Amino acid sequence: MNDSLPGLREMQMFVAVYETRSFTAAAAREFATQSGISQHVKQIEEMLGVQLFDRQKGVEPTEAGTLFYLHCLEVLEANSKALLALDSFEQGLAGEVRLGVTPTLATYQLAPAYLRLMAQNPNASVAVIDAPSNMLIDMVRAGELDFAIIPSISQPPADLETTVFAATPAFLVSSITHDSGFEHGELIELDELTGHKLLAPDSREYAQWIGSQLEALTGPGPCYQLDAVLATLDLIRQSEWMAILPGLLFVHDFGADPSERDFRLNPFSGAGLTLELLLVQPARQTPSALMLAAISAVQQVTQEHIKLLSGFRSGNQSAVRRLQ
Repeated sequence: MNDSLPGLREMQMFVAVYETRSFTAAAAREFATQSGISQHVKQIEEMLGVQLFDRQKGVEPTEAGTLFYLHCLEVLEANSKALLALDSFEQGLAGEVRLGVTPTLATYQLAPAYLRLMAQNPNASVAVIDAPSNMLIDMVRAGELDFAIIPSISQPPADLETTVFAATPAFLVSSITHDSGFEHGELIELDELTGHKLLAPDSREYAQWIGSQLEALTGPGPCYQLDAVLATLDLIRQSEWMAILPGLLFVHDFGADPSERDFRLNPFSGAGLTLELLLVQPARQTPSALMLAAISAVQQVTQEHIKLLSGFRSGNQSAVRRLQ
């Protein structure tokens, strides 16, 4: 018996004969000639020193042929797995990227962005942190994150590089059972909030934005701050409190059926209100290709959702106020 096994191509031909029980059918399956298939099988038998088929009974495998067939399947499967594993290294980028986002983006934008990034870069390692803005800034500063995306703040950190990442429309958010007199999707004016209970996001994250808007109100009702997005939404859902929040938090509610809607959303008339999102990264750092790909993936999904929000606003320009 020869010390070496037949090649992969020879094994494929043998397997074809074994499974079809025909040299003619095996030749058609392997895009070869019948004589070529027969010759290869004969060479394998001579190499191994055993008879693989009983030709007196047509093309019937011997006991040795069946045993060799099972081992051929293992070898061919191992070969396919090895090629598949190596093929993945030819796809996309490798390495690690660490990013941080606040709940504004983590709710609906992060998952599709993550899936896109990993589909294009299956060998990459991506770590994501969901935390308040001040914590994310500290982590970028300490080198624990490659970048973070946060709502605009009044005093961006001077020791880090900050650029505008996106601008999301803001909406008045209230419970679907709130007796505000506003219909879902109806355009409203900021001064119509007078007398309503308004819940403002904590000033550490939204001071420059929400503060300037609230100053425009004349004689508003009670206004309190709550530094927790989930707690804010839960309070709105269960009470008469309302809030002005980024539309990116409510992508699900814009196109949902009334029975599946969690909140009532109202865009503001005119130019509306917008909240800028900032990209924060270490100063004087050359971003890796994977980091740029991660930023691009999040930005693409964010812009797609902002486009939906803008369409929701423009589609309601002719909304008529429900008579009370």
